[in-house]
Parts: sequence; structure tokens; C-alpha cells
Amino acid sequence: MTLDAAAKTGSVDLVIDTKSVDTGSELFNGHIQGADFLDTTQFPTATFKSTAVKFDGDKPVSVTGNLTLKGVTKPVTLNVTQFKHGTNMMKKDAIGANATATIKRSDFQMGKYAPMVSDDVTLTIALEAAVP
Repeated sequence: MTLDAAAKTGSVDLVIDTKSVDTGSELFNGHIQGADFLDTTQFPTATFKSTAVKFDGDKPVSVTGNLTLKGVTKPVTLNVTQFKHGTNMMKKDAIGANATATIKRSDFQMGKYAPMVSDDVTLTIALEAAVP
């Protein structure tokens, strides 16, 4: 992640270990890692690469980019729900942010059981980064 609040520019490049998805149920975690859903054997990572960051003042409010999940790339906008720049618990200059987006499972070849099971999935991304 890069951020220049004064210039109102930034970028986000995320790599997510798809096996790290935690539903709160060991049984369900195993199920969603299968071929009908995340297919973690064939697609061990998901990525998000930003194309634009929108600011309100000196704070980012949304990050638009391309999400690649299960080999499919689609545009997604992450809405920044929290953002803070300050000193972290380790007494280091840092930024922290939370962002969310709602995607459709079926857009990423994971639509099994839709619409009986909701096609909408909310992605929640939390991050903290040290400021050099």
C-alpha cells in the first residue's frame, strides 16, 4: 500500500491466501475451499490491484480496482469505513484502515446454490501499515 495524503494519491496491491478464509466453522471452511467455491488447490491466492483512490480531504474514502478470485478478474470498489493515521501500540508512525465491498459469488464462478443461498458476499479488509 502506498499513500500520499497531501497529493491525494495512493495504491493498494493485496494478495490474499484463500485458505485463510475463516467462516467460524471448520466444516464449512473445508467446504468452501472445494472446487464449487474458492477451489484453493487450483487458486491458492486472490488479488486486488487498485486503479484509483478517491479522497475526502486527506483521507481515502474508496479504492477502485480489479479483484481476481478463482481466476476471474472483475472491477470492485472498496468503501473505506475507517481510516486513521497516528502512532500505533509499538510507538511507530502507522496508518490503519478498514474497507468493505459486496460482490456476487456468481461473478467469480462460485454461484452454486444461488439464489437459495445469497449470491452476495461482503468482503471486509482490515490493514495496518508502518509509515517509513
